[in-house]
Amino acid sequence: MKRTFSLGALMVLGLSVLLLGCGKEDNPVQAEQFGEISGTVTFVGSWPQVGEVQVSIWANWPPMGPPAAASVAFQPGQNVQTYKIDGLSKGTYPVVTVGWRDPNNPAGAKVLGVYWANKDSVGVADDGITLKVQPIAIEISDDKLVWNNIDIKANLDIVK
Repeated sequence: MKRTFSLGALMVLGLSVLLLGCGKEDNPVQAEQFGEISGTVTFVGSWPQVGEVQVSIWANWPPMGPPAAASVAFQPGQNVQTYKIDGLSKGTYPVVTVGWRDPNNPAGAKVLGVYWANKDSVGVADDGITLKVQPIAIEISDDKLVWNNIDIKANLDIVK
């Protein structure tokens, strides 16, 4: 009986050491962290009759294809509106734009404003394609995942 107890105790001790030696601390799994930007858009001019206006963040400039992410469309008629884009992967985004897309000609999108040093100016030529300024890049990283106050002025009259 004594021998059976000693053997059982030894097996429990060995199993405990084995299980404790394989703890999660040896191979920690970290959840992917995503970034976000938010701010205010101040609109000037007249709202277009058709199409949506929204904020987009681009992984390249000039843009090739769809943006990396975009906000929900703004409600027409309000001159100052807030936005938020979340779920952004880590990386450099060279430009944040306020844009309009014609539902009848999706390829003919127009840039109405861009995030840059002078928040009182849209920084875009009247053609809605040419940037007149150097935009400020957004870097989503472990050091800074959340970017607030990315405020932009947008000229709705570029649509016309």
